Amino acid sequence: MKEDIKAFVRGFDDNTWKEEIEKRLSLVEESNVRLLKENEDLWRENGQLKQDLKVLRESVDKCGTLRNKEIVKELSEHTVEDKETLFERSTIQNHEEMPSGRVQPVARIIHPDTYPVSAVAFYGYLSQKSAPNLPAHHLIIYDAVHINRGNGYNKGDGIFIAPVTGVYVFHFSLCITEGENYPWASLEIAVNGIALGSTYEEGLKPGEPGGYHCSSNLVISEVNSGDHVFIRTTSATRGAIISAAYGRTSFSGWLL
Repeated sequence: MKEDIKAFVRGFDDNTWKEEIEKRLSLVEESNVRLLKENEDLWRENGQLKQDLKVLRESVDKCGTLRNKEIVKELSEHTVEDKETLFERSTIQNHEEMPSGRVQPVARIIHPDTYPVSAVAFYGYLSQKSAPNLPAHHLIIYDAVHINRGNGYNKGDGIFIAPVTGVYVFHFSLCITEGENYPWASLEIAVNGIALGSTYEEGLKPGEPGGYHCSSNLVISEVNSGDHVFIRTTSATRGAIISAAYGRTSFSGWLL
């Protein structure tokens, strides 16, 4: 590399090669400005898409509520025999046996294999240690998912998308073990890219006592339906983030 630089500089006087270097630096700066502008445009478009999705979900919920009211009103105007026909037509299949031996249909808003949207909770952790020396704002993907009520968390990208608006509690932990050059890391929780809290941990050199360390943080925040919540590195790490049976790097959350 040094020989290449010498060969490049050898053919030019001081002013010429300085001008060449300044020109290349200018091109790099222009490229960086353009990339920053494109990133801002993408964030703006993402915000608009989330708003459109929120409006669409509210419209769907409103349609479902109106339909349920129509069914209840229609049932109140018919006999027991008519009610059975109406329930069958609206695909409500849940029944309970009455003392008289008749089968009385019972409205079931939620499918037996699902949970209400108010029951939102998830917990996941790293199944193995991360790659060493992660860059700043690197998303942490918790691939081992223990529970995911409401299906808000995606183990493919590590992002929790709130299914409903409300006050949420989030907890995340960080583990570091011993290693050369004193490994360390800092993680932060962000909602739509805005950091809410962070935690820091560092390890010791090999052979020093107490080489496995874990820290954690708990955050309570108002979150809107469709908001993105995730964990990322606060800055570049030194060494790998650890997760093992004696200390898990994890991410969890639940709706109050």
